[in-house]
Amino acid sequence: MHMLTSALYFMSGFVGLFAATPASTNFTLKSYDFGNGGATSSSSSYNLNGTVGTQTGNNEANGVTILKPGEKATQDANVPPAGILSNPSSSYSKLHLVISIGGNPTDTRFAIAVSNDGFATTKYVLADNSLGTTLTISNYQTYAQWGSGTGFDILGLAANTSYTVKVSAYQGAFSATAFGPVSAAVSTQPTTVSFSVATTSNGTPPFGVNFASLTPNTVFTADANALIGLTTNALFGGGVYIKDGNNGLRSTSKSYTIASATADLTSAASGYGSQVGTLGQTSGGPFAATAPFNGSANNVGQLSTTLQQILGLSAPITGGTAQIKFMAKTSNNVPPAADYADTQTIIAAMSF
Repeated sequence: MHMLTSALYFMSGFVGLFAATPASTNFTLKSYDFGNGGATSSSSSYNLNGTVGTQTGNNEANGVTILKPGEKATQDANVPPAGILSNPSSSYSKLHLVISIGGNPTDTRFAIAVSNDGFATTKYVLADNSLGTTLTISNYQTYAQWGSGTGFDILGLAANTSYTVKVSAYQGAFSATAFGPVSAAVSTQPTTVSFSVATTSNGTPPFGVNFASLTPNTVFTADANALIGLTTNALFGGGVYIKDGNNGLRSTSKSYTIASATADLTSAASGYGSQVGTLGQTSGGPFAATAPFNGSANNVGQLSTTLQQILGLSAPITGGTAQIKFMAKTSNNVPPAADYADTQTIIAAMSF
């Protein structure tokens, strides 16, 4: 067997290449290369969330690995602090809210989430301050539109219910924040109506008023007035209604009725009716007499077996009082009897 050998020579001399470990009098680097490193594994219990590229709005998925859009190119608004809820008007249907700008620019917009069950369900304040079920860009309004530092009223709430709110800020593209901390809970009030009927001479049932006499051709006023009391927080007020039992003063023994009529009893031959007297209230309301019961002197309104409004009010009232007079006149044609009588039913109906 023959072996072939060769050698490389340069006319200028011999060149050799060698590798040497870096040396130091203080440190020794044992290895400075990069091996394969790491290991591949899988899991059926966990997902790996990561980012890729820049913000695109799309997710990339492969099996259980989800690559979400990458770093945002814009600055988020500051998450707003908790709003301040209150019920200064003791309302059953609205609460007052003051939000904070939270260090955000003046063009920042805010959305308000509302809940009565710890945000198991959520509604959102609309531009008209009522509640809706969907969060859209139109829910975001400026700090000034939400009343700046004085706040605004959230409308359309349920009576006797506790609410909390939280606020999100939106400023520029891609920058709506998460909803911030939840406010302290504040409750709406129950709806209330306190209504009473008595007479100016008797505060306990039965409530009777009497005509001392029904001498013909003379106007008589009953010896007592019906006394009405009303307190309610009904936002739109309401009314007091009266209903007559006989369409007039009825004598069973004579089978005769002195018919009720809207009339000036001074000039009428006979008649019977009612008139609102003194009105008052501690606050709110006010109480107002309703035609045809708002006359004066001897002018009365006709009483009917159909309910008629005798008093009205357009707002909540506290300590409302009203007196209702009953007046009658007979003629020589009316058969005399001692049992002329009538029954009045008075009710209150409020608009909440």
